[in-house]
Amino acid sequence: MQRYVANAGRIKVIHQQIAHYAAPAPVYWRKGLTPTSPERKFSPLKTHLFAQYTNIIHDNPVILLLSMKDVPISIIQKLRSDLHGTAMPKTALNPFGIPKGSSYARQKPTLLSIRSHLFLAAMRQDDTAQAARRTTSPLLQGPMSVILLPKLDPEHLLSIIKVLERVNPKSASATTKKTVEDDPLAMPPPGGGGVRRAKPPTNPIVTLVGGMAEGRLFLPPGLRDVTKLPSLEQLHSQMIGLLSAPASQLVGILGQAGGGSVVRTLDGFRRGLEEQANGDAKSTADAS
Repeated sequence: MQRYVANAGRIKVIHQQIAHYAAPAPVYWRKGLTPTSPERKFSPLKTHLFAQYTNIIHDNPVILLLSMKDVPISIIQKLRSDLHGTAMPKTALNPFGIPKGSSYARQKPTLLSIRSHLFLAAMRQDDTAQAARRTTSPLLQGPMSVILLPKLDPEHLLSIIKVLERVNPKSASATTKKTVEDDPLAMPPPGGGGVRRAKPPTNPIVTLVGGMAEGRLFLPPGLRDVTKLPSLEQLHSQMIGLLSAPASQLVGILGQAGGGSVVRTLDGFRRGLEEQANGDAKSTADAS
């Protein structure tokens, strides 16, 4: 017994020595310590999510914020499939795809579940999204997801909004029939205990609460206004047309003055210069 106590005491002393020379424990939080302090240590999962959200905010000009309340995995899978269909050609089974005859390609949007507090912390690190952080904070309540668009395309954004409007299933309360527990005159079952009422069914709701475009926060009505803007490709083509208009007009004038018309044009220009020179000489002689 004494030998066991001695060995236990020796082991305890060795453990104390190891703890003394080991690295100090990570500081998770204390008073006066900010989240960006170098002494603040995050868990590996939080560190990974923070870096992922920072890259997402920096690389995607359009981010849609979704409130996911009691949404089962089946509806999430259907929503993800419908979102991928917006980047495919339009068919009878895919009404929100790319219209026929359109030469613009679309990139597939990404649906991702997020942690609101880490997403807000990542917005603080981005210069473009930092201004919209305070107005975005009240919207990130409860389970949240984001839809990422790597390119600002108003037509594609409108297709995604239409997909979100149809993803919610119809309310089950409107289709259920009247049961026995809804009847106030129903007799209780034998043995007493009254009528056991069933719990009302939960309706999954996917709600578009807002979105960020080019560092600015837009509510759903504002996102509708963004969808009315022309695409970047259309703006580029219009600018090219405006810049090339004077050159095309000059080419047209030179084309019309072909053959003998060039000689007549130059001869008329020569006569005009001679008449102007004669008029200047006559006015000088009269003045003298």
